[in-house]
Amino acid sequence: MHAASHIAAALLHAAASAAGVNTGPQAVAADAWQQAPDVAGGWASDHVMAKLVPGAALRATGRGRFVAMDADGAADAAMLRALAEIGATNATRAARVVASDVARAQAIGLDRWIEVTLPAGSDAKRAVARLAACGSVELAEVDAIGGVAADAPAPNDPGYPVQWGLENTGQSINGFSGMAGADVHARAAWHMTTGSASTVIAVLDSGVTPHVDFAARMLPGWNVPAGNADTGDQCNSHGTHVTGIAAAAGNDGVGVAGMDWNARILPVVVLTGCSGYATVLGDGLVWAADHDADIMNLSLQYSIGPQYLRDSVAYATGGGAIVVAASGNTGANGVAWPAKWPEVVAVGSTDAMDAPAGTTAVGPEVDVAAPGVNIYASVLQDLADFRSGTSMAAPFAVGTLALMHAAAPNVPGPQLVNLLVQSCVDVSNAGFDNRTGWGRIDAAKAVRLARQAGGLGDLNGDAEIGGADMGLLLSDWGSCGSYGCTADLNEDGVVNGGDLGTLLSNWGGAS
Repeated sequence: MHAASHIAAALLHAAASAAGVNTGPQAVAADAWQQAPDVAGGWASDHVMAKLVPGAALRATGRGRFVAMDADGAADAAMLRALAEIGATNATRAARVVASDVARAQAIGLDRWIEVTLPAGSDAKRAVARLAACGSVELAEVDAIGGVAADAPAPNDPGYPVQWGLENTGQSINGFSGMAGADVHARAAWHMTTGSASTVIAVLDSGVTPHVDFAARMLPGWNVPAGNADTGDQCNSHGTHVTGIAAAAGNDGVGVAGMDWNARILPVVVLTGCSGYATVLGDGLVWAADHDADIMNLSLQYSIGPQYLRDSVAYATGGGAIVVAASGNTGANGVAWPAKWPEVVAVGSTDAMDAPAGTTAVGPEVDVAAPGVNIYASVLQDLADFRSGTSMAAPFAVGTLALMHAAAPNVPGPQLVNLLVQSCVDVSNAGFDNRTGWGRIDAAKAVRLARQAGGLGDLNGDAEIGGADMGLLLSDWGSCGSYGCTADLNEDGVVNGGDLGTLLSNWGGAS
């Protein structure tokens, strides 16, 4: 066997042991638990689980006394000593329900599981190790504590309660009440990732004023029409508002929250004031592509689509960038350019009731939809305000793609776009429709699909699941943080043997 295979096999054995899987004739479930960092609340401290070998028996007779029989029907003194050493107070059949298919349950061994009660606060790992050493025990394990798939808590940004696009509780915004759940499910996405500084979002717009929520992450940009580096916002904070939706820092106690809290921002001015030529936008696309933009936000609309602009789009996408544009506030007049072209992700607008916004462009070129009515985001240097339009919808998609890129940096842009489309939730007609495309984006599902495509367990994004990823997982062992808990592969709020087993089942690749 290749040396790497030996390592993987050994680690798989450790992971199986940590999860309570029998990997040999004698149960060894405690080994990995003894070596792994501790976790408060990851498993029960007042009981452990033991699966007896066929024919063995264990029952409590009261007052901390037990009758134990081995597989041959003889008194099991070793089991009684183990129970005394761990301070066991009771032992009962583990199952709280009776399986209707008795034969199948017996074949699996469900009827052989015993729950051993311990004093509250006991060292459950030690108890597992002691029981696992008994010949009558096939397998011993802790009882994990879990719950619903984890969402991050609400961030503490003062403006967050009115940011219905991130979390819609049915709150009233500017006199209009929404529908709970009609949002992009940002909190569940943030549990997995809050973005990465390795992702560069180019905002091609009227400029971007440095705002307290993202100024520190702004890269030197370019003003295409002026031919200089002055990238200040020239159109009533339009580009600044767009940037805040995509990338304002969250949970920092100021301003608002954006989709991606860590991406770097590349401002590219392509307008003079609030308008400009398509050729200038084309030049901005080329400049952004040449300055390593991963995702480009075009909250702009043009009534015609010159070939010069399309060639520039092709240059940008040909270099690996994802180009996202507002579908346009053009209603029945059709999707505007450059969103109209298939190379561009066209984003329509929805309201707080998950309905298509009244002015969102209608046409077969719409790919996805996102919140775009009464959207609260950054303006000026430290303020926020409400804006509406497909200009506001596009950066929700851009921010989601940025989170996906952070979660799976080895996955090509076109594949991320396909996964974004697959993740969408129908909010209008079933399937595709001309206002919302394939539906309103679901950032949590999109990030989840990206993680799977990138290789669940590839924590460092190098397209290979190996020792480096193992080290990252073990460093996060325990009750993971609320945000960006990348090692929580099963999203149960804790990094433990289950996540370790998932990583090791994909060992050696990223598939």
